[in-house]
Amino acid sequence: MVNSIIILCEDSPFGKNSVVETIRMATGLLAIGDIDDCKVVFMKDSIYFLSKNLNPDALKVDHFTNIMRLIELSDLEIYVHDKALEDAGMVVSDLMPGDNIKVVNIEKISELIAEANMSFKY
Repeated sequence: MVNSIIILCEDSPFGKNSVVETIRMATGLLAIGDIDDCKVVFMKDSIYFLSKNLNPDALKVDHFTNIMRLIELSDLEIYVHDKALEDAGMVVSDLMPGDNIKVVNIEKISELIAEANMSFKY
């Protein structure tokens, strides 16, 4: 039986819906109630989605307000790869605030994957 899932996301939030769909999928799995634990790991360019300086108007895309609300309501745990943050020239304070957002190293990400019943990359 699958009780825990890790969803890995690496794609940029610009020009693709991968990040938004990853969050929708994770929150949907949690809402159904059959899955006890679903976590999302942002790696590579997907971390830009969590930037508190993200300006959807400048990018001519829709605001992510509903998706952010989904994250809050579902208590979805989100992990951000520390190396991806560093590669982007960002620091933890550049991310939107949230108790459910954690910056972790690759060893922790490997541990999360190993502990999960199922993992996949969206």
